[in-house]
Amino acid sequence: TLYIFRKTTSFTRNILFLTEGTCGKCLPGWNLLNSSCYFFSYLESSTVKKNWADSRADCVRRGADLVVIDTPEEQTSTKIWDNGFWIGITDMQSEGTWTWINNVTGLDRREPNNYGRGEDCGVILYSSISPWKTMFDGPCNYPYHWVCKMDSR
Repeated sequence: TLYIFRKTTSFTRNILFLTEGTCGKCLPGWNLLNSSCYFFSYLESSTVKKNWADSRADCVRRGADLVVIDTPEEQTSTKIWDNGFWIGITDMQSEGTWTWINNVTGLDRREPNNYGRGEDCGVILYSSISPWKTMFDGPCNYPYHWVCKMDSR
């Protein structure tokens, strides 16, 4: 059984809280969705933001990696996560070829588009065109919150 609750942060943004169900267990401070555990950096500290590389290093230090959005459930749930967070996709290896950190390539979207050059790291932001959050490419040195992902135990 998976129980889903909503909570409003001091920023009055809705965050999805997922509690431990019968399909797996997560470490304290992590949230369960299907068979994966998620760490939302802004829940630990709303003021700490990091660049893409430091965000990924923090995830690795926790035994995880930046989130790879590879299921419809994850894509849907990003709509209610905090705005502005790093995800595990980049085109640093080959400009214009967006690769998830699990080595899956290819996106069928208008974004990421490398508008303005130097935008090599994936970030989820609200779109001014769409009310839904959208994946954008951003400068890797810009500070954002981040979301880590690992398999449940």
